Amino acid sequence: MGDFVDYKTLAKNIVTTSMRIGLKENKKGIAKARRKYKRFVDWMLRRDEFTLDEAKKVRKDAEKILEELQDVDFGPLVLKKGRKYKVKKTVGHSVLIACNPANKELALEVERQCWRNGAHTIMLENTAKRVRDSYVLCPLESLTELSDVRRALATSTDYVIHIDSVESEFWKKGVPAIRFKLHAPVSQRVYQLRDRNKERWVYVGWPHPQIARELRIPPKRFKRIMFNAIKWSYDKRTIALIERYHKAFDGSDEIHIVCDKGTDFTFSTKGRRYLKDDGILSDEDIKNNDIGMNIPAGEVFVAPVENSAEGSLYIPETSLNGYGVVKGLMLHFSKGEVVDYKAKRNGKLLDRFFKENTGAIRRIAEFGIGCNRGAEYTNGYILIDEKILGTIHIAVGWNIGYGGKNQASAHHDFIKPIYKGKVYADGKLLIDKGKFVG
Repeated sequence: MGDFVDYKTLAKNIVTTSMRIGLKENKKGIAKARRKYKRFVDWMLRRDEFTLDEAKKVRKDAEKILEELQDVDFGPLVLKKGRKYKVKKTVGHSVLIACNPANKELALEVERQCWRNGAHTIMLENTAKRVRDSYVLCPLESLTELSDVRRALATSTDYVIHIDSVESEFWKKGVPAIRFKLHAPVSQRVYQLRDRNKERWVYVGWPHPQIARELRIPPKRFKRIMFNAIKWSYDKRTIALIERYHKAFDGSDEIHIVCDKGTDFTFSTKGRRYLKDDGILSDEDIKNNDIGMNIPAGEVFVAPVENSAEGSLYIPETSLNGYGVVKGLMLHFSKGEVVDYKAKRNGKLLDRFFKENTGAIRRIAEFGIGCNRGAEYTNGYILIDEKILGTIHIAVGWNIGYGGKNQASAHHDFIKPIYKGKVYADGKLLIDKGKFVG
């Protein structure tokens, strides 16, 4: 892959530029210390360093307290350096890195960059076979359980960096549907725990040759498209276009999409904030509870009002992760939910997707606008396809992480080319034949 991208540069972009991983305030250690020694701790926190004699003027037993605050249970909050004590107000982020053997080299460079920034890591390696076996080999009763290990990761990890670890789009083929159905409430609870923990995440795409073959695209072309889209994620022109779309759409109340094959679709975004997937997790994003990101990046998106979607939406092709490709799909929405659908090919795969997941899996979750000039159609790799300039996407399922209210065990994006369509915001034409006209 080195002929397409420099791992060290990409790792630095992911860890430092995009996610800003490194140090965080030592909230737990400070809170614990304040409960015991509030006045003394407040005095310490107003200083970067001090001597023991200075500390004894505040508390006669300062030496004993300072020895206690050097314990790891406090962070530690204090480090002794020669005759002085240094106040350690920050600690490193906790980062989970998930990868595949094919992208282990990038994952290791990502890990090294985390270490350089002061963060702590744990790495998990996955394959399609390993994920599949976790469903096939487990007793049915075990699939209903949320393990202590998985709960602990969901409630204590600051960041998850997921470098596409499953090298097959169709790994669910042949696995009995009941196994996914039994496990769906566990997946939904993990979503809830991560949302409550405000865990920040990034999903990094990877051009696995097996996925390319499944999607009927030459592996070399898939690789070129992937890394070209990643490079354009950090291009100033992509960021400028995202700003233009965001300025035009943010604050609008109603969206109306008219396009080919009978597409006539409306929904409300009243009171919902439009967000920017511009490759950088900014302070504004975090404030707005937009704590996740994709790489390739490049879209403007929003969580629509959940009960507002009405009408019909034609999707030429959609790849359901783990299941396969559905072609010629017409979705019908009423009161925010998919109430009917027909497909020219493989409609049963969508049947399985809806039946094997839980929560608001049929309810509208997202409206997104692709802004990445480097993204090209891949026949179904959603992480790239949803960023293509001249497309929009409508998702169903989970959307808590960016301002919505849907609790669900999954999230799926339906990609819609609009080269023959129009998108209106509050009656004003903003996209015509795939181009911004606002």
